Amino acid sequence: MNVTHAAMVIMAIGLAVVFSLLVAGAAFAVGRWGGNAVPDCVAASGKAFAATLTVLSAVLAVVLTVIR
Repeated sequence: MNVTHAAMVIMAIGLAVVFSLLVAGAAFAVGRWGGNAVPDCVAASGKAFAATLTVLSAVLAVVLTVIR
């Protein structure tokens, strides 16, 4: 594996984590705006983070398999 390719993979993983954090923050904000209790918002935020990161990881795995 070439150094540039490895750097791009690491950057893609980092971008997936950052995007998942943004989705989790949005889920928390929407829950609080709707009047839910903080523990419920934290739970929804965790579910949103996990679901987004799972989907992005699967897509990244498929893309890396196709490119390789």
